[in-house]
Amino acid sequence: MKVALYARVSTLEQATKGYSIGEQKEKLRQYANAQGYRVAGTYSDEGFSGKDLMRPEMERLRADVVAGKIDVVLIYKLDRLSRHVKDVLELVELFEKYNVSLYSLKENLDLSSPFGRAALKMSATFSELERETIVERMEMGKHARAKSGKYSCPGKAPFGYKLNKEADRLEIVPDEAEAIRDMYAKYIGGYSFRKLYSYCKEKYPNIRFFSNSMCCKPVIERPLYAGYFVHGGELIKAANYEPIIPFETYLQAQEAVKRNTMRREHDNTPYLLTGLIVCGKCGRVFCGKRRTHKDGAAVKYSYTSYGCSARLKYNKVEHGSTPCENDIYSAEELEKLLENAVLNFSFTDFVTPQATTGLIDKLLLENGELKKQKERMLDLYLAESIDKDTYAQRFDELNKRIQKNLAVIENEKQTLASSPTVSIEFLKEKQREYPNASKKDKRRFLQQLIKQIVIDGEKITVNWCVK
Repeated sequence: MKVALYARVSTLEQATKGYSIGEQKEKLRQYANAQGYRVAGTYSDEGFSGKDLMRPEMERLRADVVAGKIDVVLIYKLDRLSRHVKDVLELVELFEKYNVSLYSLKENLDLSSPFGRAALKMSATFSELERETIVERMEMGKHARAKSGKYSCPGKAPFGYKLNKEADRLEIVPDEAEAIRDMYAKYIGGYSFRKLYSYCKEKYPNIRFFSNSMCCKPVIERPLYAGYFVHGGELIKAANYEPIIPFETYLQAQEAVKRNTMRREHDNTPYLLTGLIVCGKCGRVFCGKRRTHKDGAAVKYSYTSYGCSARLKYNKVEHGSTPCENDIYSAEELEKLLENAVLNFSFTDFVTPQATTGLIDKLLLENGELKKQKERMLDLYLAESIDKDTYAQRFDELNKRIQKNLAVIENEKQTLASSPTVSIEFLKEKQREYPNASKKDKRRFLQQLIKQIVIDGEKITVNWCVK
């Protein structure tokens, strides 16, 4: 009889239950020798869970069964095949089709009898139940850990930190932390991700992290470096590591990400004010309108007008029953009007809006505690330790405090968003260079200087990023 020995172990099972690959294969060999079987092949999937059949050695085993190379499949325990009833029955059906017997050392199942097949289904069902219970417990453990502020490394420690397993903490790596602070400062100051990579690769040649042109992007976009991590869509204050940058710095960087994204979208547009104008009547963005004309055989375009998108690109389904009635402006006249305003803009009363340092961080932490209080109040109510009226009153009070904090946080975020990310000297220099700058550079300067242009009929309001 040609017998195949199949063994499987996941990392978790090996750590908690001792289902080592070596131990399984040794016991299977001993049984095969005792029965006088000839071992035709050994198949072992190490580090694979039993959630499905997508495993390299399982695929090879099934192929050899179909090829007629095997008479008996020998396993240590039924759940080594799979922890899903459907998968186990699929394999049994395949084995029966090609006259291959299945034997499990632990369950001692005889699949030739109706009782044996019923026992197989019951055993597979309990294996599936065990797996689902383990997964549920692990998820509950992860959730409880995250709620307590414990960040869990999915693999190696993130750049800027090293993992202290004994203390269950991330510890700051000083030279990498210095590079991260520098990265944030440069990005907020106007560097693109690619320019930031070139800068860091040259300045920090001994740090191996800077390996590709977009390696800086996840560092800038992760709240981890400001002391937060995301779990279940919620921002949680970390308790097992210290932040490298203030949370306000992280928020300023995200505003820069938004501006850079908008800049990339509009870099090739012929319109100078694209993305800056908002309709004062319906709130939609203004867009440009072009006119085509022929110059001999060639088709050329004239970029003539700015108007509300609900008028120039009116669509009944998208914009409603009637188009917007806001005025249409000549592109040349409107751009000239705004450029004059920019060139005559005075920075003498320049004031940088300042958010209160640490306030957002403090309020986010306070809201986390208030949410925990809400959960404890619910537990007290369900345990009948407090009555319904007391619970409702206290729940409402906690909700109001959370909403009040959120309003302050949003206001602080708006203040940060309104803060210029470049120095006054830089803006003055760009203003002096403006008349001779390229259209792309002019557009970039306008986006740094102007937050929004609101047009309502003949009224044009410019909301500046600076005061």
